[in-house]
Amino acid sequence: MAITVAADLAAGQIAMVDKARFTYEHIALCASLFNKMTLGKGEKSKYIPKFGTVTAVDLTDGVDMADAQTISITGTTHTTDEAGCKVIVTKKLRNQLKADAYAAAGVVIGNAMGRKIDKDGLGLFSGLNSGLGSAGTTFAVGYIAAAVNQCIGQAEPVPLPLVCVLHPHTGNDIVTYLATPGTTNIPPDFQMDVLRNYWRGNDKLYGVPILLDGNTPVDSSDDAYGAVFCKLTFVYLVGWEPERWVAYDDSLRGWEIGIVTDYGMVEEDGTYGRYLLFDATAPTS
Repeated sequence: MAITVAADLAAGQIAMVDKARFTYEHIALCASLFNKMTLGKGEKSKYIPKFGTVTAVDLTDGVDMADAQTISITGTTHTTDEAGCKVIVTKKLRNQLKADAYAAAGVVIGNAMGRKIDKDGLGLFSGLNSGLGSAGTTFAVGYIAAAVNQCIGQAEPVPLPLVCVLHPHTGNDIVTYLATPGTTNIPPDFQMDVLRNYWRGNDKLYGVPILLDGNTPVDSSDDAYGAVFCKLTFVYLVGWEPERWVAYDDSLRGWEIGIVTDYGMVEEDGTYGRYLLFDATAPTS
């Protein structure tokens, strides 16, 4: 985006501002919750093998163990793509800004890149092999218990620990359930703690941290996908970490300030989690 029009210039002039103010961003979660892997030098893609199981059998004393089994190996191959963002700070704007224009632009493009990476990760939740809920369904804590038990009770149990990510509006249903006195069997002391602290993001239900991410997409019917999953469910594959650059353009009479990274947010095993599709309408009471 170019900061060149008169209205944009006025917003940054000394006469108009005392201190730069930035649009507050949601905390990006996926990059830290996914299994982060890095492409090595000369690698174009990353192959991740998965070894199958074998069966132990009963033996008879004095009889040779003749039942030899073969370990099967399956795997997935993932690649990365470049992504970037660029802003333009004109010479006129830089001279009129009281704040450091370069630092300000760095914050803006850094936030933009973090938001994109996070949204790419959140968009993978709907692709999990199975899940709970449906469009228009109100979320309740029992769904977390069901998702956790499905994960640990299936034929190949999901590696622990698990984590739950929800849209904040969906998460509000948990607070309503836990903190409304007299409507549930939740102990009053626990209800009071939730009322005082709301939901802080590091609290657990059924041993699973409940994290709220406002970058979670909400569809036109106010529904959103969350998920219960483990770190190995998804891969954050990095070709190279985000790099910032500054270049002056003589004809533009300004500086191009950009950020570029090479990465991929991919599903590694769709059975290692459960999607949670529930209503995410903004609460009004």
